Order: sequence, then structure tokens, then C-alpha cells
Amino acid sequence: MNEHFQNQDEALMERVRLTCQKVAPLWPLSHFVAVNPFVGFVDQRFARVAESFQRIQKAQVVLPRDWFSAKYASGAIGHEDVRAAVDEASPEVVESFAAEGEALSVERLVALLNESGAVDEAFEQSCAFSAYMDSREGTQWQHIIREEVAKWCAAYDDEGQSSWKFPWKDLCLYNGWKEAASIDRNPELNGLVGFRQFVADLPDEPEAVVARAVETLQVPDNRIESLVYRILMTLPGWAGHLRYKDRERELRGESGSSLLQLLAILLSYDLALFDCHGKDKDRLLGWQRHLEEAITEDESQPISFELAQRIVWQAALEHAFAERLRHSVRPDPASTATGGRPEVQAVFCIDVRSEVFRRALESTGANIQTIGFAGFFGVPIDHKVPGLGGSQARCPALLAPPIRTSDCMAGLEASEFDQLTFQRVDARESKRTWKRFKEAASSCFTFVETIGLSYGVELVKDAFGLGGKQESEQGAPDLLDTLRLEARSDLAEGILRGLGLLHNFARVVLFCGHGCATRNNPYASGLDCGACGGHAGDANARLAAALLNQPDVRAELAGRNIPIPEDTVFIGGLHNTTTDAVRLFDDSRADPNVIGKLRDSLDQAGVLCATERAARLGHAAEQPDVVDAVRARSRDWSQVRPEWALAGNAAFIVAPRAWTAGADLEGRAFLHEYSADTDPEGAVLENILAGPLVVASWINLQYYASATDNAHFGSGHKSIHNVVGGVGVALGNEYDLRPGLPFQSVYDGEKLVHEPLRLHTCVAAEPEVIDAILGRQAHVRQLVENGWVHLFALGADGRLWSQRQSDGSWAHADHRAAV
Repeated sequence: MNEHFQNQDEALMERVRLTCQKVAPLWPLSHFVAVNPFVGFVDQRFARVAESFQRIQKAQVVLPRDWFSAKYASGAIGHEDVRAAVDEASPEVVESFAAEGEALSVERLVALLNESGAVDEAFEQSCAFSAYMDSREGTQWQHIIREEVAKWCAAYDDEGQSSWKFPWKDLCLYNGWKEAASIDRNPELNGLVGFRQFVADLPDEPEAVVARAVETLQVPDNRIESLVYRILMTLPGWAGHLRYKDRERELRGESGSSLLQLLAILLSYDLALFDCHGKDKDRLLGWQRHLEEAITEDESQPISFELAQRIVWQAALEHAFAERLRHSVRPDPASTATGGRPEVQAVFCIDVRSEVFRRALESTGANIQTIGFAGFFGVPIDHKVPGLGGSQARCPALLAPPIRTSDCMAGLEASEFDQLTFQRVDARESKRTWKRFKEAASSCFTFVETIGLSYGVELVKDAFGLGGKQESEQGAPDLLDTLRLEARSDLAEGILRGLGLLHNFARVVLFCGHGCATRNNPYASGLDCGACGGHAGDANARLAAALLNQPDVRAELAGRNIPIPEDTVFIGGLHNTTTDAVRLFDDSRADPNVIGKLRDSLDQAGVLCATERAARLGHAAEQPDVVDAVRARSRDWSQVRPEWALAGNAAFIVAPRAWTAGADLEGRAFLHEYSADTDPEGAVLENILAGPLVVASWINLQYYASATDNAHFGSGHKSIHNVVGGVGVALGNEYDLRPGLPFQSVYDGEKLVHEPLRLHTCVAAEPEVIDAILGRQAHVRQLVENGWVHLFALGADGRLWSQRQSDGSWAHADHRAAV
């Protein structure tokens, strides 16, 4: 970028970059992570964002009134729930009712529910010049431009799926597109005369193209951010993926411009179209009127009346859930008192699927204490698997992992490790060569005719789940860099303080990560551990256990007043959430009798858990082979729903397990162990609210949006998914990537299985402690005060039920009546 341009337009570029950050990132399929689709708007009120998405993208953030009508008729929403929602209605809702001359009351709301009325169809088109031309003259420029740009994005960002490589991948996206588009005749065949020369004459800096577009298209200064965002939303999937790439660089202290480059590419087509058709006086005047009228950002106007009604009903549904949750959190001073030493302490991820398994494990009668903790177990690693290339960030998406690790290091010399890596890379390249031969134009037909029948046996095996691969033995993961004793001890202390496990250690402490096992599933990583960045949690679990078994670390921890008994052994494990089988690692140092009983208890819990999940998956609980039927889904390549994953999630409980141990939370709650007694300064709680809570809210709002409007926020029907470049999926021959979750992840074919509720966060701390944390954590405060997350203080003793309001006050309820 030349100095003149930098001095002249830096302010414009800063506005553009800030607007780009409003786009929700879209992780690639290799490590798909659930993300809040509204992440760029949490600084705004829920109702305002719902109105904006409805107007700009025609996307529905709240379900239709018919759905709430059925819930009210069934009794799932009661009269008192509606009354509470009316009493606590947001200012935006109150203003909308007042603007219509309507009284906001229970009676009127119920009467309106039965009146006919469609969802408000007000929709503002993109303010791109191509959209203006389409609306004025009935052309298809938006479709043509989207298809062209998506084509080049897919070619540039291909991760090995395509046999033919994009020849300019060594350049940035914009410059690679510029080289390709300057020789592509397709736009000219569609009527964009002189396009190749126009592209060749464009500046080499994408920033210069954006500045030229703002000037040439005569965009009013107060419309620039709206123009940028709406043009990016013409390809929301690719915009999300490129925002992901930028965000990854930003986490590591670098700057990213991939999304800005996409903006420059999209604007280049508009500039070319304007150059051809925008000089006509009538068109130019019409375009200027379009820019003024197509964008309305006046927040003084009330939200639509129909949307306001649905928001009240959404609040009523959430009030009904909150009341049920209030009766499920039951503090019992006797149960929280320190008892005898448990034989096993099993640390599970806070994932809602772990709630089901923990409850089943506790019901076996074994002397096992279960604990909930973020599934990366406090070990944020940049993990290499020999032969796979690159590394995997096995930690929450909020972090850049500082610790480099690798599989299969233990017991291997460097030369042996390099040889293993070489063998795996060689095998991978052989597969790619074979794939290229099968798909090449000169050999594909001959290949099918001569060798195709030999694949019949494998197809039969896959169809009936036969001959599946056995689990291979894995060498223990290890550090790639030497960490000093102080750093290792700090890491170990952070793990134990996060767990609240500072004394009364069991003889065996199990860190049990989780992962999935599915076949023919592009979204397989979405079933893995979100806290591990869309990967299984076994490496983190084993590293945490190995760290806490190191004698020098234990000696240092004893000096920090955390003495670990000599007979305590830490081990790792992996819970397969699709089959509910648990595999243990590195348990040879533990007491064989304890390990034997632990394996028996884990097997029993697996059967109980699979049986409970069977009903939701459509299997009759009384059928004799119900567990086998559930587990067979992991081997069925035709299965669109191997498990329900986190469908149903609605609560995040930060409290001692004893407070919820007697409740069936139906796999709907994230459970994080916490006791204010071991955290007098609130430092542990602050880490929980700033980290795991934010990740849980991302998951919750991803499921929420995929359920309320799967066409916009989800990825549609799995049966027509088309994997694009190994990056994401498109529906059939569509050009854009699909964000969010598949339809089958939230819907069973007859009804929504995921009931869209905003996350209810219950914290075992006093309101003033939480207020102090929110004062330091602005993002979390925005989530709460703008209505994206409901926050309840339970008090340090669990005898409080107080909800934080949007103005920062607390509304108290008599929790003693519930317990």
C-alpha cells in the first residue's frame, strides 16, 4: 500500500475493518466450532438485532406465533409465565405496543395470538449497484456476481479436495482473483463488456479498490458501514469463512485482510457494472435515491408489532424453563460437607452430554465423585499429529494455544518420530495420487469399468456396519518444547484451582475428554469437543494427567499448599459420545483393583446413558438390542443423525455438583464445578465467566439460530449437502457456503428437538461478586445486559435466586420456596 493512500484513507479503512468484525466467523469442516451468529452485534439489544436481521437479511431470530400458540395450548407456557414476560418486557417491546395503540397485557397478548397475521415481510435489498440494477431492470446481476465470486473463493481456499489446483495460491486472495478474472470470459459472456481489461486495470491493493468504490458509487458518508456489511452479506458463508481466517491471525497478534479482500472483489464487479451502465442520467439519479432510501438505521423507530409479540412469547417460554431450573438446583449443606475419601474422581467436560453420563455413572453406586470442567482441562495446546500436516488448536476458540505438543512422542527418538511422520505423509500422498488417477479425465471411466466391482464388498460392509476399524494404540502425547518447572507447576496449579480440587484427592483421578465416532459425516468435528476447538479431548486429558503425575511438579504444588497424596494417580480417558463407551489411557501405575471397578462402572454408565438417549433417537427403550442399535449409528454411513450432540442445551450451572446431583437435567445443562469457599478473591469465577460461559453462549446461540431459521442461520438438509473444497458445505449446486448446523441437528422430521432458549446461567456467588467481574469483563456484561444470556446469582450458599436486569440491578425471588 503506497504512503499517499495510507495517509488519505486510513480512517475509511478503519471503519471498514470494524464493520468486517461484525461478520460471524465460520470454521472449516476439519474443526467445526459452534459460533454465535450474532457475535458482532452483542453490543446491541436482542430486540433491535432481531428487527435488523429481519429487515436486512429476511432472517427470523424468533420463531413464528403459531409455534408459541401450540406451546401455550399444550401448557408448556403457562398464564403466569406470560404475566412475568409482560411485566419484564423490554423497552423496545413496550414502545412497539404503544406505537400501535395497544395495551401490553396478558389478555391482549393471548387474544393477538389467535388473530391471523403473517410475519412482517419488510425487507431491504442489498445496497449494491448490482441489486439496484436487478430491481430496476429485472436483470440477474446479483446472481451472476455471487456465483462468480464464490467460484474463485472455492478455488483459492480449497484444502485438498480438488484435483486441479488454483495456480495463483501464492498470492493473496484479491491478487489471485485479479490474475484469474483478467483472463476469464464468463462475465463478458453474461454482458459485462470489457470486464477482463477493467480487472487488469484495477489497483493491486484491495484497500484502494474499496476507496475507489466509495467515491465512484457516491456512497454517503453515513451509509458506508451499512454498504460494507450488506455487500458482504451477499455471500455470508464465504464472508464468515474469511472472517475466521482473519480472526485466527488477530488472535496471534497479526493482522488479517481476507474479508476486506472479498469486499474489494465484490465491489470490483459493481464498479465494472457501474462503468457500463451507471452513466445514464436517469439511472444515476435513481441510484442516488436508492442509497438514501434502501438503508434505514433509525433506532428511534419502534420494532415491528408482530415481532414484538413474538419476543414476549419467547420470554414467556424462557420464564417457564427458568422456573423448572429453579426447582432443580437444590443446595444441601449436608451433601457439600467434606465426606470420606472417594475412590475415584472423574473429571468430565462441561458439555451437556456429560451431564447424562455423569448422572448415569453416579447411579452405579460406586464411590466415584464426578466433576465438571472445560474439556481442554486447562491445557491449551497446539497439537501435531504426525503425518496430518499442520497442527490443531486444541483449546477454546477464544484462545491462541501457547503450548506445542505432538502425538507419539513418548519412547521415540527424534529420528524415529521423523520416520513415523514420513511414513504417514507417504501414505497420505499415495492416497492422493490414487484419488487423482480415479478422477482424472483420461482414466475415470476405465477405472469404474475395470475396478469398480471390487468396491462392492466394502460397500456391503459399510452398509451393515461390518469390519469397522479397531481402535489403534496411541502413543502418549508429549511436549515439543521444554517447559521449566515453574511454568509446569503454574499450569498444574491452574488446573486444580479451576477444579476446586485442593485436598481430599481420590486414589485415581480421571480426566475424561470426549469425542465422536461417525461415518460419512462432513460435520463430524462438530460432534467433538468445542472446548478443544472441534477436536477430541484425549490429548488434553492425557497431558493434564501426565503433568500432575510428575514428581517435581507435585513437590512444587505441596509448597503452594496443594499436597497430593503419594498413592494418587492421574489418568486420561475418552468418552465416545456416539456410543457412550469410555476408553482409559496410561493407567498402568494405578491400583488394578480400582481400575477394574472403574471400568465396570463406566461400562454400566455407558449402557444406562445409551438407553436414555435411545428414546430421543427413535429407538424403543424396551427393545432388547436398544443399546446396540444406538451404538450402531456410529458405523452407519447413511445415518444423518448419529447423535443429538448438544441439542436442547439451555442452562449453564456454575456450582458444586452436590446442588444438582439429585436432579435429572435431561442433558440440557453445562455443569461447571465451582465453590466460592475455594475462591475467596473470585479469580476462578472470573475465568469461568470470561471463558467457558462465552463458549457455552456461542454453542447455545448457534443452536438457537439454527432452530429459529435454519434457512438463514443453519446449513439445511444433509441429504443435499455438497462439500466445497473441504472447507464447508453448499446445498446442491448453490455457490455460497452454509453456516450453522444441519436441519437434522435440531429437527427430528416432525418437530423441533432443540427448543430455542437463550442460555440460563446460574452462578453460586453473591451478586456483588458477579457485578465486580462484569465491570471488568465488558463482553460478558454486554451478553447479559443486552438480553443474549440470562444470568442468575444463587449466592455462595445457594439460598438465593436473583436475576440480573438490563439496567444492572437484580430482581430477587424467594428461592427457599423452591427448595
